[in-house]
Amino acid sequence: MDAGLTNPYQSAQWLSAWQATLGKAKGIEAAIGIGRSRGRPVVILPMGVETAGGIRTLSFLGHQNGNQNTGIWDKDFYALATQEQIRFFLNALCRETKADLLALQNVPETWHGRPHPLVLEKATKSPSPIFVRALPDDFEVLFRDTHSKSSRKNLLRKQRHLQAAGGYRVVKATTQDDIGRGLEAFLSQRARRAAEAGIPNAFSGSTARHFLERLLGWTPEDGGDATRVLSIWYLEVDGIIRSTYLCSEWDGTIHAYSNSVAHDDLLPNSPGLVLIKEIIDRACASEALDTLDLGLGEERYKTTWADSVPLKDSFVSVTLKGTLKEQLARAVSRTKTAIRSSGWIWPLVRRLRKWKAG
Repeated sequence: MDAGLTNPYQSAQWLSAWQATLGKAKGIEAAIGIGRSRGRPVVILPMGVETAGGIRTLSFLGHQNGNQNTGIWDKDFYALATQEQIRFFLNALCRETKADLLALQNVPETWHGRPHPLVLEKATKSPSPIFVRALPDDFEVLFRDTHSKSSRKNLLRKQRHLQAAGGYRVVKATTQDDIGRGLEAFLSQRARRAAEAGIPNAFSGSTARHFLERLLGWTPEDGGDATRVLSIWYLEVDGIIRSTYLCSEWDGTIHAYSNSVAHDDLLPNSPGLVLIKEIIDRACASEALDTLDLGLGEERYKTTWADSVPLKDSFVSVTLKGTLKEQLARAVSRTKTAIRSSGWIWPLVRRLRKWKAG
């Protein structure tokens, strides 16, 4: 398919890395759906089947570790695709995979200028949105538009404090040594944060590590792969990596995937906030980038830099067994959404997690 519309989380590189590591560990069966029009492919849906309790659920491959799911589309077909065409394709895919339930999670409500055709009837709001904004050529314009004068001064003051500590460097890792250093810092910082906050760590264990190594083009066994879907950025001060961010540059968009920060003496100077500012500054200066995507999950810095784009979850039961799981899936999705949208329940949940972690 020439000049298709997609994102890094649906790319062949990303999904082959996921299926070979985390997907294999979860027992997911890959099922790639290809829709054709007049003999040529116009839509590709990378899907997977997970069987639990005798119920086969068909959902996006790797959705557990991605930020959004869109499919891969021919531009002209995407612009004109109808719900009837998509439902016919999905029904055929469910029959072929013997699915009991179809679950399409975290699909952007709007994408490339139109309502996404994979947002089906009775779709529910996903628990978290993504955060997206067009990038101007001049970073200072964006900085003034998104931050008040006092918040700009505060962030710049913190940056100066970090610079005064010596050895201030912002690195987009390209060598195997730098990638290895950045990955070690990311994993250790994420593990500490998860332990202290009492939250799940999506990157714990050797399998998740190997997944990231493949995306970064860095594997100890073979010395690295030239194909890199992710880059790792880090902020170093006084010889120590104080914060990291995993990012992907894809079709004009810089996708910020996941980050970490060191809990040490320089934490009051917000090295994580300074790093994302530095990354956005460089993205504005890049002729290859015109859009910022800060990914899934509502954090204060994301709401400051970008605008929320709602995601939707669609569930379609195929069999009676699927109907039972659909009802449960909808209830879980609604509950998560209500909790994360609450101005007092979600902060309370975070405090309780931290208290439980000690």
